[in-house]
Amino acid sequence: MSGLTPAAAFDMKRVTTPLLVHMLGSEMTFPRIFLLMRKLTLNRFKKTIDAKFPRELVDLAALPAWVYLGLKKKIGQRKAFEIMRIALLTGGTAAQNLQFDTVHKERSFQTFAEQEIENNRSGLVRWNTVEVVERTEQRFELKVARCMFHEFTVSLGIPELTPIVCQIDNAMFNSYLPDQMIFDRGGMGRRIADGHHECNFVWTTR
Repeated sequence: MSGLTPAAAFDMKRVTTPLLVHMLGSEMTFPRIFLLMRKLTLNRFKKTIDAKFPRELVDLAALPAWVYLGLKKKIGQRKAFEIMRIALLTGGTAAQNLQFDTVHKERSFQTFAEQEIENNRSGLVRWNTVEVVERTEQRFELKVARCMFHEFTVSLGIPELTPIVCQIDNAMFNSYLPDQMIFDRGGMGRRIADGHHECNFVWTTR
């Protein structure tokens, strides 16, 4: 591991690529060639991305965006979105789980809060603007005032990809302590991706 955390050492493409090849097998003749061509032309695509976005964010998000843009042209938006949703939910949930390093850290409400704060500081969402609203033994609340993932997808004309990131959160947070901890966003339509001014994250323990 060379001193890297499990999440930092994890290559999500090892999960998403086999899934994409499998699903695209029924949509095109040579899915591996399609994915290879997207990879080979990725650097050219990156040069078109607004320089305001952190390089590490671009390195993380550019390839999925480039694959999705290509799929939209070949098989249509609906199929392209569903295929990318399955792949990104699977790979993203794996990466999120690794960030919490539950193999070495006991699952508990307090451990979760500590890890979530750290992950927002240095993990996969470290570019967002996040504030801790409340932290007690029974309730933990964050708010995100700026979502760089949403700004990134909007800049590329594919804002529909942002909710997939939200769904990864849902999958991870609702499975961390499924019999003890409840996660919600304070109601429907309360995400930046929905047009709300901030994203609310609320966890409570029974």
